[in-house]
Amino acid sequence: MPHFSSVALPISRQYLRSFSSRLALAAVLFFAAIHSAPLFAQAPPAVRTIAVGTNPESVCRGFNDQLFVTMINGEEPGDGTIVRLDGDKPFVFARGFNAPKGIVFVGGLLVTADETTLWTIDSSGRTKKLAEAGDFPAPVEFLNDVAASLDGKSVLVAEMTTPKPMFDPSGERKLWNLESPEAQKLPARGRIYRVTLDGRITEVIAPGNPAFRFPNGVAVFGTPGAEQVFAADFFTGNIVHVENGQLQVQASGLRGLDGLTVTPTAFYGSSWTQGVVWKIDRKSLEKHVLLEGLKTAADFYFDDAQKQLIVPDMVAGTLTF
Repeated sequence: MPHFSSVALPISRQYLRSFSSRLALAAVLFFAAIHSAPLFAQAPPAVRTIAVGTNPESVCRGFNDQLFVTMINGEEPGDGTIVRLDGDKPFVFARGFNAPKGIVFVGGLLVTADETTLWTIDSSGRTKKLAEAGDFPAPVEFLNDVAASLDGKSVLVAEMTTPKPMFDPSGERKLWNLESPEAQKLPARGRIYRVTLDGRITEVIAPGNPAFRFPNGVAVFGTPGAEQVFAADFFTGNIVHVENGQLQVQASGLRGLDGLTVTPTAFYGSSWTQGVVWKIDRKSLEKHVLLEGLKTAADFYFDDAQKQLIVPDMVAGTLTF
């Protein structure tokens, strides 16, 4: 503040009152400027986070429009569960899984991928094997994400194969550099299968393409009878689909891709390694970060009815809306 002389000056009371008011307003504005965000900054999008337990991986709406979450939990075989949310509180709905991952609601059933098994779960929480390792036409190592077909009669499931070779042990959740010798040696054995609700299995995306090595997220787009299948490659960061029998890369540079949703104008993808959720314009391929700062952004649910994404953070044990 400036120094004022003690010499008396002929100043009116009205001026003093006006000056005091202006001085008080200036002090308030100065305090706000240095201690808070700008007074007229635009409010950020609403984000809400709740705790759901140990290692949540995937989420969907199911029976009675309630949310169901796959919980990998610990390392013990059979300790995996599916929880149902009652408000913000999780309750165990089904038990006996090893490490349940992708989950969808299709044909009046929940379907989840659990290592080398696909399970169905009915409205009472009863489980039944839909397909297991010996039913597939090739060895199955690591079934991951699941997407519901548009006709409600089948699911698409990603056979990721064993993920461990992707990771550089020098860092936490660090993938090998794409140009490294280690990356060049990695196999391309990942596949996408279609499994009908009566257990018939067909291959949709074949292995062997270096742009498609470790598929995780899978999504469908189009109309029943003419749907297109898209997949997110965890290691390369590519979003791909098949056109005229050829694998086409639709977007790239999104490493650690886990969840995937396709709309007429955009791809939505989450990165497990980077803790980020993107929206990618399908025409310009411009990327926008919708959410960041998570430890591990896993297989999210695109909740079109509520106009929101619901994103599990596996390491943090949370869902972010």
